[in-house]
Amino acid sequence: MTYSVVVVDDEPMARANLVDALAKHDNWQVIQTFCSGAGLLQAVDEHQPDAVFLDIQIPGQDGLTLAKQLLTLSSPPLIVFVTAYSNYAVSAFELYAIDYLLKPFDDKRVSQCIGKLEAALGNNSVYREQINAQQAWAYKQAVSKLVVKSSANVRIIPVENIHWIAANGNYVDIHHSDGKHLLRDSLKHIALVLPKHDFIQVHRRFMVRRSMIRELCTVEDERLGVTLSNGQSIPVGKSFKADLVAAVFV
Repeated sequence: MTYSVVVVDDEPMARANLVDALAKHDNWQVIQTFCSGAGLLQAVDEHQPDAVFLDIQIPGQDGLTLAKQLLTLSSPPLIVFVTAYSNYAVSAFELYAIDYLLKPFDDKRVSQCIGKLEAALGNNSVYREQINAQQAWAYKQAVSKLVVKSSANVRIIPVENIHWIAANGNYVDIHHSDGKHLLRDSLKHIALVLPKHDFIQVHRRFMVRRSMIRELCTVEDERLGVTLSNGQSIPVGKSFKADLVAAVFV
């Protein structure tokens, strides 16, 4: 199994030392290096590395801010902070970074870090738990809009205009007051972003705005559903019924 990593550090010597240390692990490949956060998000979104080794004090946006932005991606990497300042440790682990390398570090310390990364990446449940913890921290502040990009334009959809959302393969259908748009993301990821007091998941494939729910109904095959104020009927999954009733109809 080969793992990919991106290194971000503004000091050329420190960057080279970390790349050299990682090169001693045959199953790890440094696919790109950066001296600042410029271009980092686009590169990580495009190449989807397994991990990012991220210096905290770098030009422009600091590493903690960049980490929060990385965690908004649909397939975020595991994060390892690298810094010469131990006072950042608390902030780093509040972000649920999987590890924290304090400069100067030696090959043994890097090997310990690699061990943590491989333990998480080699066990899907551990990996998802780590990613979910990272994202949960990053999404303490819910977004106010979703941005849908296409080759022709960029559409901004205010969250207040969203009626319901449906999973659609590797995408989600965003149904809003002006129509419907397709966004490359997962429903699970979107659920972390949206304000929880405004939306509720009613099915493994559907999430709706609470204020639009008007009644419980029967949909196809005599299954339970909800009718929205716009007349749309959405099926309700059995495992979601109790939470729905408690949250909306009680």
